Amino acid sequence: MPDWSRCRPSRRRLLAGVGTGVSALAVWGLSPLITSGSVPSTRPRIVGHRGASGLEPPNTAAAIRRAIELGVDGVELDVRRTRDGTLMLFHDPVLDWDSTGHGWIRNTTWAEISGARIDGEPLITLARALELLADTDVSIYLELKEAGYTDAILEMARDYDVLDRVSVLSFETAPLEQAQVSDVPTGLVGSVPTSGLADEATDCGAGSVFSHYVPRAIPRFLETAREAGLTAGVWKLVDTKGSVRDALTTEPDVFVTNRPDYAFEFLNSTPRKGERAV
Repeated sequence: MPDWSRCRPSRRRLLAGVGTGVSALAVWGLSPLITSGSVPSTRPRIVGHRGASGLEPPNTAAAIRRAIELGVDGVELDVRRTRDGTLMLFHDPVLDWDSTGHGWIRNTTWAEISGARIDGEPLITLARALELLADTDVSIYLELKEAGYTDAILEMARDYDVLDRVSVLSFETAPLEQAQVSDVPTGLVGSVPTSGLADEATDCGAGSVFSHYVPRAIPRFLETAREAGLTAGVWKLVDTKGSVRDALTTEPDVFVTNRPDYAFEFLNSTPRKGERAV
């Protein structure tokens, strides 16, 4: 059983990210990308970020369907809770920032939100998302934006008979605690790939750790995570064919991307290490 006295909501990753922000930006702007022409001997799991959000509006039924059509191993979805307790998919805390809806989600009922759209596609509940995924074998990575509704998510996953395919993710440790009590896999996410992020994941009993992609820093992060016995993932948000290729050559265990089509295109067209191109 994890020691929860060591696993409390922490701003350490945020502060570390602020403190190293200039360095991270320097890496992005000045460091050459990895340009290896081979892919890992073992293919990473390809996870569609918010569905396939580089091809369809994020966290929508259209994005989930597109990810499934592309053959992803998993989908990552952002889950928030409305004022009346409805679990819905949306990234930001405020509807106005990225949809036709208005107000803070936590202060707004689903009845008031229902019908709002993002780039023409309707916002959906978690129940609708699980309905779309129930008859597939796709893994489901649910990112919780706040603590307090982990139990409700797990109960809904049981209702749709997908609990065995669910992992709970968060940038904070608190939402992961109840999932771990229920023996559901958890993953800690961070913005900057540091050894401290892997340490925090270990301290909290998470089985996976994910970081945003920073070219020069990611290889060491992946190594540190694996040395700690963690599944090591890369979160790729700025997706071009070249950047997806570069991220994949770092050999993550899990690759979360807006453009799974680019990932599969590279993996399917490039020989694995030790193989010859035909």
